[in-house]
Amino acid sequence: MMFRSLSVISLPLLAPTSALAGVDGGKRMLCAVTDAIECSPEADCSRGSVESLNIPPFIEIDPKQKLLQEHKGERKSTVTTVTNRNGLVVLQGYENRAFSVSISKESGRLTATASGPDAGFVLFGVCTDL
Repeated sequence: MMFRSLSVISLPLLAPTSALAGVDGGKRMLCAVTDAIECSPEADCSRGSVESLNIPPFIEIDPKQKLLQEHKGERKSTVTTVTNRNGLVVLQGYENRAFSVSISKESGRLTATASGPDAGFVLFGVCTDL
């Protein structure tokens, strides 16, 4: 169930790139969603807080189990595809909306999208291995 109309993921980063640690790509990760943008056909895109868009501020990602889960929560989304390529971990799936998550193995930066017929979301954040 991609959280909210979305479910799990995305936002701008609080730490400078030099302070970010990379991720392994195969291990469990904890991701902080720092920024979210919502777009719809009837309106311009707008930034919103993770709270206002009902997106968990922290998401656990388990590439081996193919699972996205709200940290210390009950919301989960099953991942259909996990790919490690060109320095990125890419996870894709569908739960109420199609979603795609891209994480830089070098920096841990996360960008995620979720889309459906009535709205689209872009999320930014940062991840670290657990």
